[in-house]
Parts: sequence; structure tokens; C-alpha cells
Amino acid sequence: MENEFWKQAWVEGKIGFHQSQYNSTMSNHYDDLQLEDKNVFIPLAGKSLDILYFLEKGANVTAVELSELACEEFFKENKFDDLQIEKQEDFTVYKTGNLTYYCGDFFTINPEDVTPIDFYYDRACIVALPYEIRTSFYDKIDTLLSKHTDIFILTYSHEGPKTFGPPFYVPEEEIQKAYSLMGFDLEYIKYNDTKAQGRFKDAGLGKMTHIKWKRQI
Repeated sequence: MENEFWKQAWVEGKIGFHQSQYNSTMSNHYDDLQLEDKNVFIPLAGKSLDILYFLEKGANVTAVELSELACEEFFKENKFDDLQIEKQEDFTVYKTGNLTYYCGDFFTINPEDVTPIDFYYDRACIVALPYEIRTSFYDKIDTLLSKHTDIFILTYSHEGPKTFGPPFYVPEEEIQKAYSLMGFDLEYIKYNDTKAQGRFKDAGLGKMTHIKWKRQI
């Protein structure tokens, strides 16, 4: 799956993964999490309103997104004072207050630009990637996280083939193994079953199981 797939998805408005409010699973679970002056990292951020949630918590937020359109829409729909835009070799960097938003290819991000990371938040990133890309993704994440990083990840499982997506079915054992190799022991929490919708329903899938993974120091 090439970068152009996701860029075109934004152009065509095929962004069913976008939520028009904070992600309730995250906000309910971490409502009491102390994030003031902590560094939050969000890969494949799109125009997620969760960025605003973390900013309201007093966090320093670093987001990365491939689609130029997603970046532009985020800053058009959410008014920020003193927005600065800097063109770099691989990224267009938007800076305002406690937010730094990199528009470009996540795999080319320089670890020195985004670390240290206190809280890693993946609501719709790993499930957007097919299996053949996820190994490279884990390798990249391993260069960014440290033993001091709290982690929150949302994944799905379903009865269909693992190649069907996005969002893709990411097997439990894959997540456990990948993060174990990084030195992390993640807690697995199955929290919700929903009826399959859209093309998942059309493909004959009955339900989607929502799973959250967390590591909280």
C-alpha cells in the first residue's frame, strides 16, 4: 500500500476513520492522566480532535501526518494563534503553542526531533498499515520510545482475512511480540464488540472486536 493511497483517500473524502469528537475510549480511560508539560506523540494523526484533547490537558503534542490535505484541514477547522509554517527537506512543519505538527512521511522522521516521548498514542495508525509495512513501522517506533514512555494503542479483530482493510486486523500475538522486543509489556483489554459496517458488512463480516493496549508507568 503506497503513500498515494492515503493521500487519495483524503482527496476523495474516504475518511471514515476520522472521528468528529474525542475518542471516548481514550478520554474515559485517561481522564485523570496527568499530562501537563508531558510530551505526547501521535503518528498518522490526520485531523484528529484528540490532538486538542491533549493540548487542553497541558501536554506538548507532536503529530505526524502524510496527507497535506489532512494537515491543511486540521488547521483550517481549528483556529490557532501565532501559527508558524516552516518548509524542511522532508516535512512541512506547523508550530503553534504546544503543538508541533509534521506533514510528511512518518518513516523519515528524525528521532531527535520528536523525543523524548512521555505518552505514545496510536488510535488509528497501526490498523491503517498492511502487514508488509508493519514490521518497518515497529522498527521505526523502536527508535522513538523509551522505558519511560506510557503507551496507548487501539486495534481491531474480526472473523475475516487479515489482509482485509483498512482498518486491518492486527493479531494480538503480533502486537505482543513487537512491543516485547522493544522491552514493553503491554496490558491487553478487550473492551467492545460492534456490528460490522460498510464494506466489512458487505464482505460478510458479522462483528468487529475493539481492543486496547496500554502501558502506564
